[in-house]
Formats: sequence, C-alpha cells, structure tokens
Amino acid sequence: MKSYKFLEEVLYRVKNIENTLKVLSQSQLSVEDKIEQMGLLEEIRLEIISHNIIKESLAEVGACNNKKKADGWQLKLIERMHKSNSVIPIDLVKSLSKTKIECQNLWRLSQSEPNNLEKLKERFADLIKLIREVVSIKSQQLECSMYDSLLAEYDSDITEKSIKEIFPKVGKFFSENIEKIIRRQKKDKVTNIQRVATQKQIELSSLFLQKIGITLHRTFYYHSIDYNESDFCCGLFLLLRYSGYEIYRKCLTQNSISSSITKPIIYETQGLFMERMIGASKEFIEFIQPYIQEKFTVKGKTNAKVSSVENLYLIFNKINLSSPLKNADEFSLLAHIMLRTKLEQDVINGTLEIKDLHDAWLEGMKHYKIPVKAKNELGTYLQDEYWASGVIGYFPIKIMALITAVQLFSFIKKNHYEFLGAIMKGDFGLLIGWLSENINSAQCGFLDLLKKVTGKSLDVECCTSYLSEKYGLFR
Repeated sequence: MKSYKFLEEVLYRVKNIENTLKVLSQSQLSVEDKIEQMGLLEEIRLEIISHNIIKESLAEVGACNNKKKADGWQLKLIERMHKSNSVIPIDLVKSLSKTKIECQNLWRLSQSEPNNLEKLKERFADLIKLIREVVSIKSQQLECSMYDSLLAEYDSDITEKSIKEIFPKVGKFFSENIEKIIRRQKKDKVTNIQRVATQKQIELSSLFLQKIGITLHRTFYYHSIDYNESDFCCGLFLLLRYSGYEIYRKCLTQNSISSSITKPIIYETQGLFMERMIGASKEFIEFIQPYIQEKFTVKGKTNAKVSSVENLYLIFNKINLSSPLKNADEFSLLAHIMLRTKLEQDVINGTLEIKDLHDAWLEGMKHYKIPVKAKNELGTYLQDEYWASGVIGYFPIKIMALITAVQLFSFIKKNHYEFLGAIMKGDFGLLIGWLSENINSAQCGFLDLLKKVTGKSLDVECCTSYLSEKYGLFR
C-alpha cells in the first residue's frame, strides 16, 4: 500500500515538472534563462524517475498484486518511464533540452523575421539528430521500434501496429470521398459572412464562455486565440477546442492525485469533441444563431438568409482543404495527420533526411489532393510549432482522439439526446456533468474507457459513417 502511494506521488510530481516545463517554454523568459531553468528541471525530473527506489517499489507492488483502483495503468506508465529514462545520459538530456529551446525560439523569430529560416533549418536538423539518439536508446531498453518508443511517451495504447490497422482504413475513406465532397460543396448554396470585426468575435466568445461557466487561462494548454476577420469560424472553433481542454483541466484539478494525470488522448478528444462534434452540430448552431444575428451586422443591417440556421450550418461545416492544421476540419484533419505521421516515422527511422522533408511534404499534400501555397518551409513542415519544439510522435493521437470523439458524440445522440436538446437552450450543464463523471474522471486507458462507456472499442467505421452522413456521401 505504501509503495503504491509512493509511486502515485512520484508520477504526480514528475508530471508537475513536465507541466512546469511547458509553462516555461511558453513564457517570455530569455533563451538563456530558459536553457538554465528548464535544463535544471529536466535534470531533476530524470533523477526522480530513474532512481532505484522506483524499481524496488514497483517490485513490492507487483509482489502484492495491488492494482488498486487505477487498474494498473499508472503503474505501467511509471514502469515504462523508469525503464526508458534510467539509461539516458544526463548530458544528452540537457543537450536535447537546450536544442529544443533554441529551435523553438528560432521558429518564433522566423514568423516575423524570415531571414532566420536557414538557422532554424540547421538547428532543427540538430534537434532531430538528438531525438534519434534518445529514442534509439529507449527503444533498445523497451525492446520496441524507435517510433513506438516515442508513441509510448504519450499513450501505450497507441503503437505502430495500431496505426497500421487504422490508418489504411482512414486513408481509403479519404481517397474515395475527397472528390465527392468537393463536388457536393460546389452545389451547396452557401452565403458566407464576409467580414466580422475582431471585437464582435470577442463579444460572442465571452457570451459562450459565460454560458458554459468557464474561464480560459493562457497556460501550457493553449495559446491565445488568433481571430480572423475574414473567417469568424477560425476563432470560434479554436475557442470551442480550448473550452474542451479547460473542461478536462478543471475536472482534473477538482480530483485527487490519483486522477490528476493528464491523458493526452482524452485531452485531445475533449478538444475535438467540443470543437467539431458540438460546435458544428445543428443544436449548437440553434443556440448561437440569435447571437450571431444580433452581433454580426453589416452597416446596421442583418441579412436573414446569411444568419439563418441552415446557412450557418453550411458555413460551420465547410471543408477547407487548404487550411493549415490548426484550422483543419475533421475531414481534412485525416490527411494532415496521416501525412505528418508518415513523415515523422521516416525521419525518426532515418529513411528521410531533413533536407528532403519540404519536398516530401509537398508530394504528400499533392497525393491527398490538398493545395498548398508555400513559399518555403514555414508553409510546410514548419508551419506550426509542433516539430520545431521537438514534439514528435504526438500526431497519431489526434486521429485516435477524433474517432473517440465521434463515438462519444454518436453514443450521446442515441442515448442522451437531452444533453443536446439542452444546448439549444444554452444549457451545457448536463453535457459537461456527464463528461466529467464518465470521461474525465476515468481511471483506465482510453480503449478500456471507450468500451466501458459505448460498449465498443475504437471503431473506425463509426467515424467514417458519421462523416459520410454529415457530408451527404450516402446520397
């Protein structure tokens, strides 16, 4: 019992250090201060998780066969972290930390000063070299592939084997239907809302946050919302995604140590669920339509057709194949994630060099028939901060999370439609309460959670059927 409690607290402390590192990486500290402070925290984290007492405590818990209420998922996580980290030299950890910070800083500078791009590309190549070195050591220790050792950092339920089982089905669905969707959208008589002032969008966002009763805190969970006056959906969907993250975070902080460990796949599921399932639903549009009609006026007049529920539904559910990842709809997301997963697998395995990554990206987008307007690498593999910050192996989580979000939404529509009915009236309490009780507080892996809640494990067909019905592919 004492050993289990000790390990639980160790995991809690290690995850708190990791969270602090994320906060520091987003802070306004100088690069030099970040290198010093984050390097020290990385060293402390490694000392804690690799200490011999962890191994001894794991052995004692195993001897007692004490799985307790966590069903063993936390013990497996600690064991994997201990085993993989205990063989990593501290100098390598500090070098990797330093390079991540420098690469991330160069990426941010390049957004306003493109002349930093060449330095960024060089440092990114150094970063990948160090990541390869670390995962090579970890993969040998864990007796798995190099990419699997990266996936294990986020969720042990996701492996290259599961990717090979799921991605071909997803890829086949995308390839068979992309042209159908493009043709159907050309027939849709949608009237776009041409321009909405940022202040008006902020007012709408504030109203929504009041309705669901949360406050967004700019921490390591997300960045500030970048409102687009030419496309108000960008800001609104980001707000919805962040609200999902915040609902999850809020639930964790209200619980004990045993349930306060962020699970990336549930975290992403919550974001996608609120953004794409709820935010693009007819019920949500019924709720928000009067406010759009009131606030999004043109020269004091509102076009009834433009702000009708029917037209807003078409606007909210438009497929934009040229969008960057951060604004990708759930259909385009499939292609973005499949491509990024394939490219990072090749990069980690050494079959694709950084100098060839830009061209490989363009070829991949061409394969998925997604047009790309990119002057340089800042429009392709460096379009966002993921890879530039050393986040490799995370992207498969997003497709798993999308499938999970669809399954939960389908289950709710069938068994708890009263939640959606309440949303039409601006009441999100029933939905949030159910999510907090059944999803966010779950003490098991996401596959077991899905089966427990919906009666099925990860169901690709549920996701493809949902998308087919939503975009009229059955017609």
